[in-house]
Formats: sequence, C-alpha cells, structure tokens
Amino acid sequence: MRKIRTFVLMVAIFVSGCSQPQGTSAPAAAGAMEPNSVTVFTLSLQSNSVSGCIMADPGMTRPVTLTVTNNSAVLLTSGGIHYDLSRVAPNVYAGGYWAKIRADLSTRPKRLTVSNDDGSCNWAATAS
Repeated sequence: MRKIRTFVLMVAIFVSGCSQPQGTSAPAAAGAMEPNSVTVFTLSLQSNSVSGCIMADPGMTRPVTLTVTNNSAVLLTSGGIHYDLSRVAPNVYAGGYWAKIRADLSTRPKRLTVSNDDGSCNWAATAS
C-alpha cells in the first residue's frame, strides 16, 4: 500500500506543475546531431503494472508531446508540465526524477516509456 501512495504522489507531481531539477545532466551521447522534431504520444497502462496504478491512469493517458531541439528533448504534458530529457544514444532520450522517462526515436514505430522509480507502474506508447 505504501508503494501505491508513493506512486500517487509521483503522478501528482507529474501532472501538477512542478518541473524536475535542472542540475542533473549527463554527458551527451556521441554521434551526429538529430534533426529537430515533434512527436505526439498517448500513453497506456501496461499489463506488468500493479493494480493500484489504475488510480493514476487518467492523468497519465492524456497526449504528451516530445520536442527534440538542438540534440536534447522536452516532454510536455497536456497539463503544461515539462520534463527535460538528455540524449543517451543516437535518437534516444531519457530522464526524470520520480518518473523514469525514455523516448526511443530510432525505432519504427517510435517508442515512449514512463515508469515510477521502482518500476511497479508502467506506461508505454508508440507513434509513427
């Protein structure tokens, strides 16, 4: 039950208006710079999530926009929350503090995954 409460708090932070701290940047991955792009994803709860994750689902399954500019990415929720993501591999971006976010634009279809810090609640999406 404690994990569910912790997760509900994490989702509240994700949709409430707080942005993650900016002091945790990893070195950029080697390789050519990717072109700027905008991709819209609609997350869905994954079957490997614990049952309590459904409480956070309405806030997580709204469309989110991933914007790549100058070799970094920003995930923007429909509620106006943004998460800065760092390039971790060619056309792959990751980040997040309470929510672990990974966007893989190198595959077709493009993939976005979001999970809480212990991996008990997971959402995923694909886009063309």
